[in-house]
Amino acid sequence: MSSFRFSLLLAPLAFIAALPLGIGAPVAHAQPQPYPSLKDSVPSIATTGVASTDVVPDMATISIGVDTERPNAADAARENARAAQAVVVEIKAQGIEARDIKTVSITLSPVYDETSEPNGRAKRTLRGYNAHNSLSVRIKDIIKAGALAGQLMDKGANSFEGIEFDFSQKEAKYDSLRGDAVRDALRKANSYVNGLGIKLGRVLEIATEPAGPGPAGMSSRMLGAAPRAAAAIPVEPGVQTLRTEVQVTWELAQ
Repeated sequence: MSSFRFSLLLAPLAFIAALPLGIGAPVAHAQPQPYPSLKDSVPSIATTGVASTDVVPDMATISIGVDTERPNAADAARENARAAQAVVVEIKAQGIEARDIKTVSITLSPVYDETSEPNGRAKRTLRGYNAHNSLSVRIKDIIKAGALAGQLMDKGANSFEGIEFDFSQKEAKYDSLRGDAVRDALRKANSYVNGLGIKLGRVLEIATEPAGPGPAGMSSRMLGAAPRAAAAIPVEPGVQTLRTEVQVTWELAQ
């Protein structure tokens, strides 16, 4: 997107003189007038530069859960805590640092069975209690993500709640894209003014757009009971397209 502004706007100047003719005569006061921004006060052109690149994620965050159902609430909570601790021990044994392991939620809730009575009314019967512990694990070596997820299923995790992909050195990649976007805006601006016999002057404004996208993820799915033997879960990170936009406004010079 590009826009030209050739009109020259002059800031209004007001001179107000008050000459009291007698005691108690009112004195006029000048009202402050808003001044236009510099880019609105001089002939200018604004162009939008765009830059994008594809990157292969090199990190992953997996979300897993441990569900335990027992007739008694205390038993459900106790056995769930034991199973969740075994999963955490296995995560650390695979070389994952403690700072990359986070408890997302811990819940304990009643579980009911519903049946229909002859009169058509629903009847709820308490079956027991479900304890749930949800963990997220950041894996810096994405190649290990599938194998680790399979091992955790073998150690007691019985729900796989999703995976998100991300990449390292994110800011460095966006810094490079911002420079490319500015050069793209400059190229577009020059393509316009060259045909008019005018030149670009000083930069009046640089406006950026939010960078994107965020981490890519997969929707959650329940796995039910843990498998008897550990099996690597296939993980394909694909690529992510990073994109940034910048709008640059230049003064037009003769």
